Amino acid sequence: MTVKARKSPPAKSKTKTRKRAPVVHEEVYARLRRAIIDGQLEPGRSLSVRTLGAQFSVSAMPAREAIRRLVALGALEVTPTRRITVSRMTPSKIEELTDARIPLETRLAVRAFERTAKKPKARAALIAKLSKIDARLDAAIEAGDVAFYSKANAEFHFALYTAAEAPVLLGVVEGLWLQIGPFMRVVVARLGTADLVDQHKQAIDALVAGDAKKLETSVRLDIIEGMRMISDASSKR
Repeated sequence: MTVKARKSPPAKSKTKTRKRAPVVHEEVYARLRRAIIDGQLEPGRSLSVRTLGAQFSVSAMPAREAIRRLVALGALEVTPTRRITVSRMTPSKIEELTDARIPLETRLAVRAFERTAKKPKARAALIAKLSKIDARLDAAIEAGDVAFYSKANAEFHFALYTAAEAPVLLGVVEGLWLQIGPFMRVVVARLGTADLVDQHKQAIDALVAGDAKKLETSVRLDIIEGMRMISDASSKR
């Protein structure tokens, strides 16, 4: 009688362990990155591996890795005393970020326009999504909710840019917003919302009218105005 060799059961626990670690690392990094882009962390705020790990209920390793990656991207900085803080703004950085944002973000906006030009349902869905976000922005302005305004502002821009279906460009722009996100909160907190020019509505109107040039102009003016206000707010710190 031939005895068949018994197959060893798959090492489920090891497989799960190997796959679980990258998921945890990426989740911590993604959530912290999103919080910075949304302006939920103000410039100069201190972070630590311990507090970040406690906040996300993870060990020190994923927290340390997320911080390391964000330091490399310029969103966080390490002080001479080894404190980790949300990066601060400088005049030269404002100028450089403005020069980078204008061509990249206007290109994403126009590309989103082009991608939805022959897809009426996609265009309508984009307009509806942007309109809902803009309504939340209006509500935040009315309520004087600085944190919610900053978050909704980032959400509006990235809803438009994601429609461009250009992940490489989008990734570069996300890197830029990692450095400006915290300052949008400062802008609203220090300068208020009364003087904000609503280029978001102009962008929505451009999509409705099918006017790519108007869309490009509205995004460009929004960037210029936003960076000018960041400059003004930073000079008053």
